Amino acid sequence: MMAAECEVTMSLFSISGTVTAVGQSAFSNDLTIFAYLEITETAGRRVSIEKVAVCNDVMARLELGATGEFFVDRIFRFSPSLRCQLFGVKTDGVAVLDRRDLRKRTIVAQLILGLALTPVFGVGLVLVVPNLLKALTLFTLDRHATFYGPDPAEAQRLERHQAVRI
Repeated sequence: MMAAECEVTMSLFSISGTVTAVGQSAFSNDLTIFAYLEITETAGRRVSIEKVAVCNDVMARLELGATGEFFVDRIFRFSPSLRCQLFGVKTDGVAVLDRRDLRKRTIVAQLILGLALTPVFGVGLVLVVPNLLKALTLFTLDRHATFYGPDPAEAQRLERHQAVRI
């Protein structure tokens, strides 16, 4: 995948460049949701990622001026509060892959809510049917492979840079 061209494979993609702008944010103990992050590629093209969630693992490495490769999962096409998750960052000497997968969490939460609401005149089917289709993407999208690439030696080298969780 050519990161500099920001090619999209399904909904996982990477962007190589420098963080040049950060929008307003709301945060909790688990994640920060930014109105937007702007990354400027080396060729000068500015890429704006809107309504992006960044969990704490990646947030520890994200700052204005950070340069590297940024990995994004476009979870929703139309959502009033969240569209993407920045799930990984590779900078000079440091590679961070977030352990939280918001795609899985949101699909499961919406399926449970939909199943609970289905007995009420079938209202929950509005949530169940689309999320069952989204659940199929869990089998086809591999964040680990997107982040580490096809080389097992490179994956082992980068995994050594991951923080030890206590």
